[in-house]
Amino acid sequence: MANAILVADDDPDILSIVSMSLETQGYTVHKAANGREAVDLAREHHPDLILMDMMMPVVSGYEAVVELKADASTKDIVIVGLSAKAMATDMERATDVGIDGYITKPFRIAQVLSVVESFLNA
Repeated sequence: MANAILVADDDPDILSIVSMSLETQGYTVHKAANGREAVDLAREHHPDLILMDMMMPVVSGYEAVVELKADASTKDIVIVGLSAKAMATDMERATDVGIDGYITKPFRIAQVLSVVESFLNA
C-alpha cells in the first residue's frame, strides 16, 4: 500500500509541483490550500506524513500543527514544515509547535523527496 501524504500550501504552483512529484513516486497525495483544510483532511485521511507550509491563510501552518499535535487521532503524524523563513528563530518556533522536520523555500524537489523518504523509511 502506498504511503499517503498531505501537502498543504497556499501557493498553487508549489502545491501542484510537489503533489505531482510525490504521485510520480507512487505516493497517495491529498492537497490543502490553507491550514483549516489541512487539519480537516488530516483528520479524515490520517496521512503518514504532512508537508505543511507554515505561512497560510485561514489557519496558519503553526496553528494547524498545534491543533493536530493536540488531537490524539493525529498527534503521531509526521509533519515537515515548508517555509521561506530561514532564520534560526523561525525554525525554533516551528520545532516548538511540534513539527518533525523543516525545509526552507526555495527548495529543490529532490530535497523534498529525500526528506519524505527519510521519515517514511525510518
